[in-house]
Amino acid sequence: MGHLLDQFEHALLVVFDWSSILLMAALIGIVGYAVLGRYAFGWSVAWSQEVAAAACLWMVATGAAAAWARRQHIVIDVLLRRLGGAASFVLRLLIELASLTLFAVIWLGAYRMMFTSAHNTTTALGISFTYLYLALVVGVGGMIVFSLIHLVRGLREPRADGL
Repeated sequence: MGHLLDQFEHALLVVFDWSSILLMAALIGIVGYAVLGRYAFGWSVAWSQEVAAAACLWMVATGAAAAWARRQHIVIDVLLRRLGGAASFVLRLLIELASLTLFAVIWLGAYRMMFTSAHNTTTALGISFTYLYLALVVGVGGMIVFSLIHLVRGLREPRADGL
């Protein structure tokens, strides 16, 4: 089961990594096109702001999930370093459970907003806000999955990198 869990985690991480990389490239391309169009050719690229904002939102959401999988978010771990053994394990477990609770609240709120704002659309392109909130659902959903993987791994191997 551990090997299967590792493979699933790796595959999901690859999806989030490449999504954020491709979205960053798209964001650079869109903004570059808008700037070049405006200053070199005098074009007004009205849609670029909306598409760039959506790409940025999706990039941040997928990138946050990828960073969470690797435990690369900012952390203050002075107390964890000073504690040892069982106390450190219990504190790490509580932190993981608190994170999962926060993510569940955020996910539920974003999921509800997808439906509440379904008829609201962006000005230039008329894109439903549902697709914008979906970025948060996907990103935080990924963070929930990675937290559950960390939790399972940490409970199976308390001294490993799981928790």
